[in-house]
Amino acid sequence: MRSEDEFREIKNIMTKNVQTIAPKDTVYKAARLMSNKAFSCVVVTENKKPVGIITERDLIQRVIVREKNSKKTLVREIMTDAVVSVPPESDLVPTGELMKKKKVRRFPVTNDKGELIGLVTQTDILEGIIRLVKHIDWKLVTMKISVEEYIEKLKESKII
Repeated sequence: MRSEDEFREIKNIMTKNVQTIAPKDTVYKAARLMSNKAFSCVVVTENKKPVGIITERDLIQRVIVREKNSKKTLVREIMTDAVVSVPPESDLVPTGELMKKKKVRRFPVTNDKGELIGLVTQTDILEGIIRLVKHIDWKLVTMKISVEEYIEKLKESKII
């Protein structure tokens, strides 16, 4: 039986196939990469470390609306560079709370050297919480614990 920890850790819910781009690349290249791969963002990296991120919203607000030339504008000019990253052992509930506090929808996941190893999104967090609740629910049914114990488990898991 899997433990709650396995359901809670970011490394078990993150996307491992992250699209990256260099700060010196053009915005056009970033947009093409996002379009071709159907990703909503690309992580800007230098030496395997995240230094920025470009989202679809960034492209709209910082390129299209400002009528910048995407083939001449560099990624470093429009990327969000105040990137918060999380370690793979992070708990999904506090990570989701941090996303809400920072008003962002995704965090790069980095190893102990600061190198990019994944990306966790709000959707990943939601799916992780759903899996965790289903797991706790399954335990309720198989262990026949009381409703009070179930509610206490949800509180311990910081779900409610």
